[in-house]
Amino acid sequence: MRNWLALVLVVIVALGAWWSTRSAPPAVEAAVTAKSPDRPVAAAAQRRTRLDDAEPERARRLRDGAARREVMQRQIVDTMAAREVAGTSQPSADPGDHDPKRASKSGAQPTDEAPADTIVDRTGNHGYLTRVLSRDLMPLVDECHALVREEHPELAGMLVLDLEILGDEDIGGVVNTLGPGQGNELAEPALLECVRESLLATTLPPPEQGGRDAISLSMRFDPPAPE
Repeated sequence: MRNWLALVLVVIVALGAWWSTRSAPPAVEAAVTAKSPDRPVAAAAQRRTRLDDAEPERARRLRDGAARREVMQRQIVDTMAAREVAGTSQPSADPGDHDPKRASKSGAQPTDEAPADTIVDRTGNHGYLTRVLSRDLMPLVDECHALVREEHPELAGMLVLDLEILGDEDIGGVVNTLGPGQGNELAEPALLECVRESLLATTLPPPEQGGRDAISLSMRFDPPAPE
C-alpha cells in the first residue's frame, strides 16, 4: 500500500513539473510579442525626429535671410514715409535713370563677351551693387542653376533680371521687386523661383542717393561640357 502511495506521489510530482515547464514558454513568448512592436515604432519615431531636425542648410539660410530682409524693408519704408511727411526726403535721381531699359541703351556694358557665371550690370552705373552681388549672390545663383540642372541637364543661356532696389543710407538696401528682363533666355520656372528666393534673402548697400533705384542684371550660363 505504501509503495502504491509513493508511486502515485511520484506521478503527481512528475505531472506538475511537466505542466509548469509547458506553461512557461507561452508566457515568455507573449511578453516578447507584446514588447517587440514598440521597438520598430520607437526607432521610426527617432528617424522622423532626425529628418525633421535636419533642415537643409540652403533652406535655413534663405529663411533667416528673408526674415532679416523683411525687417529691413519695413524699416526703410517707414523711414522714407517719415521723411516725406517731414518734407525732408532726399532728392532722387532723374526718373529716366530708373528705367533699366533706357539706361541699357546708353550706358550698358556689353554682355555677349562677358564670361559665364558672372553678374553683369546692363545699366552700366551700379558698380556699388555689382561687386556685392558678384560676391554674395552669384554663389546662390550658381547653386540654383546646379539644382535645376539635375532635372534639366541642358539648361543654358542668358538670365536677365530687372530689379528695384529700396534703401536708406542708415539702414541698408534690399531688393524690393524683381522679374525677368528684356532679352532673358531662361524661362524655366524652377530656376526663376529659386533665384527669386535667393534675391529676396539678400541684403545690399543702399542706393548712392537713398530711396529707390533700378538695375538690370544678366548672368550667362554655358551648356554642360561634353564628357
